[in-house]
Amino acid sequence: MLFQTLDDKSECVGVYSNGDLQFNDMPKGLSRTWSYSNFLEGMDVEYASIYVLGKSLDEVCPSHLLNQWEAVSNRLKAFIRANNLAKVNIVDNCFFDLTPKRFLLEYCDMRNQICEWIFEKYERPQNYTHLANIQEVLSDIKYRKVNFDPKPLTNFWGDNKAKVLYRTFKDRDAYCNYNLFGSKTGRLALHKGSLPIMNMKKEHRVCIKPNNDFFIELDYNAAEARTLLALMGKDQPKEDIHDYNAKNLYHSSRDDAKKRFFAWLYNPNSDDLISNGHYDRDSILGSYFLYGSVENIFKRKIKCDDYHALNYLIQSTSADLVLDRMVQIYKLLKGRKSYVAFTLHDSIILDFASEDKELIKPIIEEYRNTKLGNFMTSVSAGKDLYNLNKINI
Repeated sequence: MLFQTLDDKSECVGVYSNGDLQFNDMPKGLSRTWSYSNFLEGMDVEYASIYVLGKSLDEVCPSHLLNQWEAVSNRLKAFIRANNLAKVNIVDNCFFDLTPKRFLLEYCDMRNQICEWIFEKYERPQNYTHLANIQEVLSDIKYRKVNFDPKPLTNFWGDNKAKVLYRTFKDRDAYCNYNLFGSKTGRLALHKGSLPIMNMKKEHRVCIKPNNDFFIELDYNAAEARTLLALMGKDQPKEDIHDYNAKNLYHSSRDDAKKRFFAWLYNPNSDDLISNGHYDRDSILGSYFLYGSVENIFKRKIKCDDYHALNYLIQSTSADLVLDRMVQIYKLLKGRKSYVAFTLHDSIILDFASEDKELIKPIIEEYRNTKLGNFMTSVSAGKDLYNLNKINI
C-alpha cells in the first residue's frame, strides 16, 4: 500500500493512506512511500527517494503531474514562510500540527501519485538495502541536538570562518543533517542549514561537546591505501601503511612517502616505477571497471572515464566500508544511551556514556572487521571534538 508520512521525527507519528490521515496507530499493509521517517524503524518499506538516488520530487515529477505539483508545492512554501515569520520552530513541532488538514490531504495525494509513477518507471538500485540502512542512521543523527558551545570561537576572532560559525549558531540549536547523495562516490555531504561538521577547521571543533560523558572516534589508518591492497588481494601491514611504504618501498620520510603514494594512485599516467611494481592498478580495474562504469563491492555503480576509474573505485569503496561499519555499530548501540553522533571522512564518532563501557571492545572489533578484511584502526577519546587523544584498548 502506498502511503506518505506527515513528518520524519520519531515522536510525530502520522501517515496518509487510502485518502485519509491516520495518527498514532499505523494502518496495516503500509509498504511504499517517498522517504524514511524515524517512526518507520523496523518496518519493511520501500522508499522512492532511494530509487531516484536522492533527486527531489521537483526533479522527478512526471510532466502530466507537473502543474498540479507546482501549485501544491508553492502553497507548502507559503505555509513554511508563515511559520518562519511567526517564529515557529518546525524542528520542535510536528508538521501536521502546523498545517491545515485539507491541504495535507491534497499534498499527500500528489506525493502518492508521483511515488506510484517512480515505482513503475525506475529500477530498484542494486545497492538499495545498503543505502536504506545508511539513511536510517543519518535520520537518527539528524534530530539529535549537537551540544555546541560557540564561546570558544571568540578565541579565533581573527578568523572569518570562526566569526561566521559563531554568528550562525549563537542563537539557534545546531543539528547535523547529512546528505546521503551529496557525491557520486558515496562520500557524504551536508544539507543546507546543517552544522558544517565536514569542513570546520579542526581547532573550531573545540565548540562541540558530548551530550553523554565523552566522544570516541574510530578512524582507519590510511583507508584508501588499505582498500587498494585489499582489492589486490594483498595482506594488510600491521603498522601505519605510510611508515611501511617509507621503509620498504620509497626509502624516504613518512610525509614524502605519503605524498608520493597518492600522487601515483590518482594519476593513471604516473611513471613511478617503484609504485607500479608494487601495486598493480590494472588488475583491479580489469575486475571492477567495465563498459564505462566502475562497480564496487557494495554494488555502487559510477559512470566514469578511464582516467577517473581507479579514483572513483577506491574512494567509493572506502566510503562505503566506513558507512557499512557505521550501520553495524548503530545497531549494536540500539537501546543504549550511547549513539553514533557523526561520521567524518574515514572515521565515525560516538557520543558515549560511561555506563556502556563494556561495549567499547566489541565496537572497535566491529569497526575493524570490514568486508575487505581487518583494517588497522586508531581509537581516540576526549571531552570535546578537538581534544581527542589516542587510547589503547
